[in-house]
Amino acid sequence: MSIESLKSLFRPELAELSAYRVPPSPPAVKLDANESPWPLTPEARARIASVLHSTEAHRYPDGRATKLREALSHGLGGSQDEYVLGAGSDELIALLATAMATPRPGAERPVVVVPEPTFVMYRMTSRAHGWEVIGVPLDDAWDLDADAMAAAIERARPKLVYYATPNNPSGNLFSRERVCSLVEAFPDTLHVIDEAYGAYSGQSYATFAEEHPQCALLGTLSKVGFAGVRVGWLRIDEALSVELEKVRQPFNLNTASQEIATLALTDFAPILEEQITTVVAERERLAAALDAHDALHCCPSDANFLLVRYAGHVPELCSALLAREIAVRQFTNGDPRLKSCIRITVGTPEENQRLIEALSDILG
Repeated sequence: MSIESLKSLFRPELAELSAYRVPPSPPAVKLDANESPWPLTPEARARIASVLHSTEAHRYPDGRATKLREALSHGLGGSQDEYVLGAGSDELIALLATAMATPRPGAERPVVVVPEPTFVMYRMTSRAHGWEVIGVPLDDAWDLDADAMAAAIERARPKLVYYATPNNPSGNLFSRERVCSLVEAFPDTLHVIDEAYGAYSGQSYATFAEEHPQCALLGTLSKVGFAGVRVGWLRIDEALSVELEKVRQPFNLNTASQEIATLALTDFAPILEEQITTVVAERERLAAALDAHDALHCCPSDANFLLVRYAGHVPELCSALLAREIAVRQFTNGDPRLKSCIRITVGTPEENQRLIEALSDILG
């Protein structure tokens, strides 16, 4: 059998996709991935080492991640059984695509509606699982176009709608009134609100979701200091979490990830709150410094990053920064409005100052 014949055994949707690639060698100042800029404190490292020292690596991890669910329930509310856990939000998006893959009656494929531009994994994962993805452009302020969203949902009858708020890559919160009105107008669709950057906005839909079973919340530790641990959660009505648990792999979170994530939500919570407060203050300082350049304009942000519109040639600017060991994110495909933009993660005060000085050197 030829390679082409073997390739034909794979899902045809994959031929239209590209793998998500990550640059192999990070520069000195890494401001391109929306991670927390701070490493663990020595005290936190010692605490983790102490906990891991007593783990039994020769045994399978707790398949229910009981301690972690308890920590989530205590810290964020709801019952333990409302939380479905995954290796980051990415796995949970894939679980939803797997568990809900049957088309509605009369449809050829299941449908998901996504306001765009937004987190690319909604589209990539859904397409890889055979879903039809309907993108609805955000308005000129990067907010939901409520009328266009409602029309798309009415017409396509999707099983899923995603809302990232604060949104990536724009950084802003969507209008709460628009999100809530859409959730309430279409109760037979599952509306997933991704609060990955919620810690930096001070807002959550937790209370709203408790009152609307068609609303589920995505969360993660990746943006607040534990990207390498790979832990995320979906808070969803218990009757629906039971169905998702049927497709979740029983040992998808390893023992170390469970222990570290539990510490992050309990013992380390005060440290993380202090770091989040610093990032928010630095975000405003950085935005003011960048807006001082005529060629740069920062979009309002409620996240740990800034979307910055540049009046010049974006690839040249990114190359000039990279030559100074500073990495930022540029957009080479997707929404054409992003081609004139760069996305900058808020770093430590020292990293932000280095970026400010580099831009002053480049732009004059």
